[in-house]
Amino acid sequence: MSNTSLTPELVKLTSELASAFAQCQKVVSANARIRLFYQNPEATDLFRKVNEYGEELRNKHMAGMPPSEEEIAKFDALRQNVVENDTCRGFLEARQELDTLLSTVNQYLCLAIEKGVAPTDEEVADSMMQQMSACSCGGGCHGNCDDCDSDCHHNHGDDDDHKCCCGGHGEDHECCGGHGDDHECCGGHGEGHQCKCGKH
Repeated sequence: MSNTSLTPELVKLTSELASAFAQCQKVVSANARIRLFYQNPEATDLFRKVNEYGEELRNKHMAGMPPSEEEIAKFDALRQNVVENDTCRGFLEARQELDTLLSTVNQYLCLAIEKGVAPTDEEVADSMMQQMSACSCGGGCHGNCDDCDSDCHHNHGDDDDHKCCCGGHGEDHECCGGHGDDHECCGGHGEGHQCKCGKH
């Protein structure tokens, strides 16, 4: 079935761009690290544990029961296990690289449609920075509120030690870092989703 939303010329150009992405060494390398993660039971189990506990805390939060100090400490320990695992860290970095590539290309296309001409590199960079600063979902998703499902989980109190335990980004994502100076976004992004923050 043909895609009636694209002209033959756009189909050709889009196909060429897709092919270029598929053959790009950065993309090939990122995909290899992602496959390595999914083939590693220990690494995937670490993600499963942090995601399941993050979802538990999220459900408690939504029910009006803020997590205790002990629960937060347990979550931080699970998160640290993910951060310290080489395969998990490689997976996170790979997904972030792919997301940054896609976000940047998308920004070029959006600005081209808006302006009627191809944007400059500086215009794209400025636009992405403006989007980062304009988006606010409680600090949980660093620039892309659409991916947060509006359920960012805040730590108790009004300090800067915020935790995003939304469990929202795809099948098994958990944005589980403190969003202060030592933020670590350690979510599993499943096969389909990537946290589009690009700003961790």
